[in-house]
Amino acid sequence: MFISQSSKAKLHQQLDLLVLLVKKDITLKYKRTYLGILWSLLNPILTAIVLYIAFNIFMRFQMKNYTLFLLAALFPWNWFSASVLLSSGTLTADINLIKRVMFPRHFLVLATILGQLVNLLFSFPILIGLVYFYDKSVHINWLLGVPLLLIIQFTVTLGISLSLSMINAFFRDMEYIIGVCINFLFWLTPIIYPLKAIPEEYRIYLLFNPLTYLMGAWRELFLNNTIAWSYIYTSAFTAIIFLLIGVAIFKLLGKRLDEVL
Repeated sequence: MFISQSSKAKLHQQLDLLVLLVKKDITLKYKRTYLGILWSLLNPILTAIVLYIAFNIFMRFQMKNYTLFLLAALFPWNWFSASVLLSSGTLTADINLIKRVMFPRHFLVLATILGQLVNLLFSFPILIGLVYFYDKSVHINWLLGVPLLLIIQFTVTLGISLSLSMINAFFRDMEYIIGVCINFLFWLTPIIYPLKAIPEEYRIYLLFNPLTYLMGAWRELFLNNTIAWSYIYTSAFTAIIFLLIGVAIFKLLGKRLDEVL
């Protein structure tokens, strides 16, 4: 099966546009800041320090290797939460671009998620340093586990972001509701506490949280060099469901997008 030259040219143009949007997203975020992209590392680290002091010192929530335990899930969580929060306002923030240029509207959401992914990739050296600090090691399983988990998390994040960005274009109050929901979801997700801390009779409800087993899979990989296939299967299935829902909502409401912008 051959691809025509015009199709190749169009695909190349779209890829160039997506790269340009990602660069714009990263550049604008750290524009006029002294530390620049270092803030993407400092924010979760400072958050981890606060949580460590609160739970490990004041509340005596003792756990072995707690700093690594916390950051192993906190760094991926920050990619998800920042992507959802920022992408929810992409369609309303880029009204002029949408009205002037013909391009796939979902590129704005894609660019935001990919821009935040850069922050996660910069955090990996910190995790690797902590792994060796706690007398652990980087395992060959990382070569398979990390890309696999990145794809799954990208899928679920894209699905949620597509739906929320389009809904927010129609109902502007959604932008404020999303912030509350993200905070609520943080405490419902096993990030600062282990999954086993939740009573077994309530764990069935965690299936409604697309990040529960995904964060567990990240943690198993970084702490135990284990690819938790049961977590991955569950997370992948959930991610596909959320992506299908997100695409459906984006397409359905997207037909009337020009009317509300």
